[in-house]
Amino acid sequence: MKMEWTYVWAVVITGLVVVFLGLILLIFFVWLFGKVITKIEKSRIPLMINEFKAKKARKHEEKQQKNNPNSGHQEKNEPKSAVQAESSVTSLPDSNDDEIAAVISAAVAMMSANDGKNYKVKSIKSARNKRHSGVSAWGSAGQRENTQPF
Repeated sequence: MKMEWTYVWAVVITGLVVVFLGLILLIFFVWLFGKVITKIEKSRIPLMINEFKAKKARKHEEKQQKNNPNSGHQEKNEPKSAVQAESSVTSLPDSNDDEIAAVISAAVAMMSANDGKNYKVKSIKSARNKRHSGVSAWGSAGQRENTQPF
């Protein structure tokens, strides 16, 4: 059985075109999905940060009321949102303490919403690598992973 070369080349070119069009379509869908998810996440994070700041302000007011019981200041009954991450920040070394705590609490709140469990941030401390003082946490994790016994 003898095949014509024009038929063979037509099949090869058609196959290549179909595969590359499929890849381009997949790339477009992944790009579009990334844009949609990014837009959704960007709209959620400021809400969580504001929620954290309001909760922190309420806790500060409660502490002041406990210290000064005769202040006569009444608390406002604010509606609670569906996603809350309780936190009490003990020590933060940077000057951006509020933003760092808000971002960490927002991440914990997202985990809490996804898992259906209530997580609580008890403290936020700077991570110090005791074994390798000159190596970052990522570098240390890479060393542990690559030197682990089989």
